[in-house]
Amino acid sequence: MATLLRFRPIMTWHRTDLAADDIGAGTLRAAVVAGTRVVVVARDGLWYAVEDRCSHAGCAFSEDGEIDGFHLICNCHGSEFDIRDGQPLQPPADEPIATFPVRVATGMIEVES
Repeated sequence: MATLLRFRPIMTWHRTDLAADDIGAGTLRAAVVAGTRVVVVARDGLWYAVEDRCSHAGCAFSEDGEIDGFHLICNCHGSEFDIRDGQPLQPPADEPIATFPVRVATGMIEVES
């Protein structure tokens, strides 16, 4: 019987047009990374990026979302997500949202996808 090997897809760092100095704590800023719209937020000296789409109804966090601590709140229907791992914290959403590694390189935000 053959063994199926699973490989992690090759991930690439993508430079956004977001300057790290322009993103204050608790501010959501949108960017497009490899065809996926994400929102980037700074929290406690760390950077987080999540897909800019609520898993419940598809509302854009960049248009109708806010940050409270590590909770990303979708104001369309009240769903909440943890920005650290994308897990839903408050219904009606019951599916996680995608998260992406973030780094700062020469003052600009880069997101891996």
